[in-house]
Amino acid sequence: MDYTEKTFPLKNGKTCLIRRPEAADAERVLRYQKETSGETPYLVVGPEDIGLTVEEQAERIQRWNASSKRLRLMAEMDGEFAGVAIVYGSGVQSRVLHRCSVDITLYQKFCGMGIGTALLREILTAAKAAGYEQAELEVVSTNAPAVGLYKKLGFEAVGTMPRALKYQDGTYADFLLMVRTL
Repeated sequence: MDYTEKTFPLKNGKTCLIRRPEAADAERVLRYQKETSGETPYLVVGPEDIGLTVEEQAERIQRWNASSKRLRLMAEMDGEFAGVAIVYGSGVQSRVLHRCSVDITLYQKFCGMGIGTALLREILTAAKAAGYEQAELEVVSTNAPAVGLYKKLGFEAVGTMPRALKYQDGTYADFLLMVRTL
């Protein structure tokens, strides 16, 4: 998908740069994935699940950047990595080509500034321009800030997936399934 980097004003008076990651960002992306997955229980992956090498991550970034149906965007504030949003197709079968999945993560210290809103708006705009008609996501049902963000941007809850995540201590978390027409 095409994307031209942009800056956005934030609630704290600073600005946020949103751009595609490049292969040179691979080490930062891996560090970000390991750190954010350890900060919160709301992500599907834990730090132990991040196993790519820097080279493999660089190749993955290049593949995503070459795709007409996938997009990864990263946000930076004051040159510091703040968050990532991605969009990708829900499948290759002709009957699901109109649907896409979106994911967004932020470092906890950047939550509440407007970065997540800007990232998600940009991903949804790009998804619509790529021909998707419906965006879908799964969110841990107890993640009230994320659920609030998604509702603010037009997502509606359509169901729950019980026991979607199982933690190392044996407890579970349910997913709230959310959908938005583009």
